[in-house]
Amino acid sequence: MLDVLRKNAQSWGVKIIFGLIIVVFVFWGVGNFGADTASVVAYVNGRPLLVKDFEKTFEENLRLAHNQNPNITDKELVEGGFRWQVFSQMLTQTILAGQAAKLNISVSDVELRREIARVPAFADEKGKFDAQKYEVLLKANGLNTAEFEADMRKTLTLEKLGGYITLPAQATEAEARGLYEFSREQAVIEYIPFLTDAFSQGITPPDDAIKAYYEANADKFKTPAQIRIEYLDLSPQTLAKPDEVSDTDIEAYYKANTKAFERPESVEVRHLLVMVAPNAPEAEVKAAEEKLAGLAERLRKGEDFASLLPKNPTEEDAVMGEDYAWLSRGALPKEFKSFEDAAFSLDKGKVGDPIRTTIGLHVMEVRDKRPAGTAPLDEVKDEVKSVLAEERAADRLTKVMDTVQDKVVAGIELAKAAEDEGLAMGQTQLFAKDQPPVNLKLAPQALETLFALAQGKTTDTPLTTEDGFLVAKVLEAKPAAVAPLEDVKDRIVVELVEKEALKRAKEKAEAAASEMKTPEGVAKVLAEYKANVVLSQPFTRQGFIPGLGMVPPLAKAAFDQKTTDWMPQVFAVSDGYVLARPEKRIAPDPAAWNADKDKWMQSLLQSKQSELFRAYLTTIQEEAKIEMVNAEILGPRPGGDADAVQ
Repeated sequence: MLDVLRKNAQSWGVKIIFGLIIVVFVFWGVGNFGADTASVVAYVNGRPLLVKDFEKTFEENLRLAHNQNPNITDKELVEGGFRWQVFSQMLTQTILAGQAAKLNISVSDVELRREIARVPAFADEKGKFDAQKYEVLLKANGLNTAEFEADMRKTLTLEKLGGYITLPAQATEAEARGLYEFSREQAVIEYIPFLTDAFSQGITPPDDAIKAYYEANADKFKTPAQIRIEYLDLSPQTLAKPDEVSDTDIEAYYKANTKAFERPESVEVRHLLVMVAPNAPEAEVKAAEEKLAGLAERLRKGEDFASLLPKNPTEEDAVMGEDYAWLSRGALPKEFKSFEDAAFSLDKGKVGDPIRTTIGLHVMEVRDKRPAGTAPLDEVKDEVKSVLAEERAADRLTKVMDTVQDKVVAGIELAKAAEDEGLAMGQTQLFAKDQPPVNLKLAPQALETLFALAQGKTTDTPLTTEDGFLVAKVLEAKPAAVAPLEDVKDRIVVELVEKEALKRAKEKAEAAASEMKTPEGVAKVLAEYKANVVLSQPFTRQGFIPGLGMVPPLAKAAFDQKTTDWMPQVFAVSDGYVLARPEKRIAPDPAAWNADKDKWMQSLLQSKQSELFRAYLTTIQEEAKIEMVNAEILGPRPGGDADAVQ
């Protein structure tokens, strides 16, 4: 409900509230449990937290979670404790609201109207608040003004509370300069790698070792229970018959719902991104600019967009990309204003120069533009046709479902019952309970029912899906089993070779480290491994060392050691071990401090405000009285423990 607000909220107060409000109760427990009506989840300092409010908030958060990660399933979220996390956020919000009331902190009607008028999504092409657009956007998202304004008032109240609590926080220039120098200082090391690749030659695990590993690690080679089903998917989408919708019906619907087809000014854009931190060194920013400038030129020459993206986007300097998508004017937070401005300033078919946002540097290409206004009927004709077809299908869904189910109960095969009704059946491949077919959108309870069916059996009643219902027959059922040794032998051999190679690498590294305790030993080891010695690229205290990956202990030791001697310990890296010594330290550029001083001051202030608010939040949470009433509706807790609630 507050998507628009959260996308456009810029003050540190909102960021602190929404950033710290996820300090959840479920990790430190709640109060005693009582019994009450089914309408209450819990009492928070005597205030009821209602089931209906929880379910409404849960659905909103579920939608947001799917928007951010479309591949995650409801089952994965619920089993991961998502309902508890939403509940915990609501607890914190309720407690904070109570504190605001105690302190007489509130938001007046004038303040509320002013803040709503500042939301870019509600502005016209001149940047002024458009009341009609405001109502249309809320309606399009299934909201009414009373609901939205009530929720926004709550959020603004919490923002005010955050400002009040964190008012004493202050940041001095000396503190910010110290933080800047500490964060921006770089180190360079010299290291000798002892990697598994160099020690894996000639390792051939014997058959008895392979068998012993297989028997000792049987759980690693288990295949879960699987089923294959044929099914009848009954939903407004699958039953819809768009061809039966007439042009007259389409035109009538369009004229009766014109407001639903109003749209803001939009641009269709795709972009390439190189992630760069807001406080990144100038050299890093320059390198990203040069990389993207080169990619922009290749795009202008007609190179394929996908070919410009690396196969491994997790590398530190990897380019990421997002293909064409429509962007509406005012839809992005203010942090991305430069991106939005660039997108709307480019002509159709043009590729822009690199621009910077808070997450990095972008190069974009514009494919199309459309002005604000009502979409013409020709553009939305297919959409209207689908809506009308699905509405009509929804009206006959229950009748069709009952007819099919009656035939199945009477002993008619599901496939024949579907054929009689002119419906198409579907079939799946074998699938496990934790990896169901995504297209079926099966609820957890529906999966439990399916996996409880014997092979050849059909569901007694339709199963609920996200969009409708499913009638299914289990064609094949394979019980859980341990894969035969021969099927996993190659995998075991690889693991045993890697394990032995890693052991040898560690032994060799430790032997070299032991020898390097004397100057003579250092000379001997360096002579032996002269061709292997590597000089790293500069790195910061964050722990990522170019060429080695994330090695926080090594990065810390490199900054802590005052000499350039070889360090006595052996450091584990992702594929082996290394010996290392600090080569030099690189002080940050003083000129860069002068240019970025204000940003560092603001960053430090926000950090102190967050710390102060976190301490306040912890205190009021510990003092809160939480009485659980219906904990069972919250499902599994984070970590999978559904019972340990005290």
